[in-house]
Amino acid sequence: MPQRSLYYWSKIYCEQLEISERYSKLKKTICINILDFDTLPTSKYHSTFKIRENEENYVLTELLEIHFLEMKKLHGYNESDELSQWINFIKADSKEVLEEMASVNPKIDKAVHVLETMCHDKKARAEYLSREMALHDEATRIEEAMAEGKAEGRAEGRAEGREEGKVAERTAIAREMLMDNEPIDKIMRYSKLTKEEILAIKM
Repeated sequence: MPQRSLYYWSKIYCEQLEISERYSKLKKTICINILDFDTLPTSKYHSTFKIRENEENYVLTELLEIHFLEMKKLHGYNESDELSQWINFIKADSKEVLEEMASVNPKIDKAVHVLETMCHDKKARAEYLSREMALHDEATRIEEAMAEGKAEGRAEGRAEGREEGKVAERTAIAREMLMDNEPIDKIMRYSKLTKEEILAIKM
């Protein structure tokens, strides 16, 4: 596995350059191995490797970084370790584990919602993507409207436009979550709207 990982890293690193380009154009390349088996002689579930000088431990370059995430070595999660929460999410084998991780981390809660949506049939996936594009379109229209404002009163217009944009975005988020029958407290958390505002949209 180490040899394979190094090979993958080198391929990505080398393919950054076209013929005759300077080495200075090379960017940092990070290889991440997420494994469902043990491969390293360490008790840590997350190991990071760089090129170091043997005696003085001097790092030769920051351009190379290889990570191993060995899921079998992780038992449970740490409230202060977000990575351990995501690993538990990845290796979850039951809905209960997913719900537990979602309750711990709001980002994972959103990922669970997306995962559930994408697991529906093709029509549901198409509807989900359509709603996502509608949100992007609405945000784009708001941004373009703000950009077309005249010089007179532009400062005030920008402030009002930003506030209107925020309200429109929050309303759109709440409306989409209501369509998915999400609970009110969850909608309040993501949309930043009050319960009364959400109920008004529902009506």
